[in-house]
Amino acid sequence: MSAKTALVVVGVAVALAQPGRGKSEPTVPLPAPAATVARDFLNAFTRNDREAISQMLPKELKNLYGPSAFAALPELKKPRADKRVGAIDFRGSMVDSSLPSKGIIVLRLVEEDAVRAWRVRQIYWYERLPPEADIPETSRTAEDRLQEPKLRQAATEFIEAWIRQDYESVDGLTFHWWNVPRDPPKWVKMKGAHLTGRPTELDGLRVDFVAKVRFLRVIPRDIRGNLWLVEEEGEWRVRPLTFSFVF
Repeated sequence: MSAKTALVVVGVAVALAQPGRGKSEPTVPLPAPAATVARDFLNAFTRNDREAISQMLPKELKNLYGPSAFAALPELKKPRADKRVGAIDFRGSMVDSSLPSKGIIVLRLVEEDAVRAWRVRQIYWYERLPPEADIPETSRTAEDRLQEPKLRQAATEFIEAWIRQDYESVDGLTFHWWNVPRDPPKWVKMKGAHLTGRPTELDGLRVDFVAKVRFLRVIPRDIRGNLWLVEEEGEWRVRPLTFSFVF
């Protein structure tokens, strides 16, 4: 089983380095209800249970997306597409000092009212992108290269709307992956997760996790990553765009 296959089956688009990895970061108490939601979310994600995931997301748009992680529009470079998947690198100043200053925005090409448009699927921050990350490295065809200006435009519009807290526009520029049904992977099972609460300047609570997963029932693997949680109507909920896995 290759690393790329594992990324595809579990539904993760890219392998990441954990924000602040290798640095000593402060911790904060993790409320028991927040820990329960974090574990339930991770379990649902490894099962591709999109219905369960949707029930754990914030209902209000300002909570679903939260304040912008970008202090200003970052430098956007190297847009590339591979059919329906696009990516563009970013580098710039972040509101939360624990976040690396660079990363990747992953986009999906969708059909809306007979119009094809790029929508932001996920935002990933990293110190060093692993070589096995399942991300297009270049636009290989002429048709893909024609999409590069559109990728840059879509990412720019998303970040600008996010910075000005125009959450309706942000929502319209987002690919709602949690609404897309997927068959559950039959040979991936989460066996538990260690959670650590971290302070964040992005409102809510950052939770670092190390999930214990078994592939093919016998192959153990630790999966690291981050969740951003926010309280809404007295319940903890998970923001879907800044959630990340590390393989």
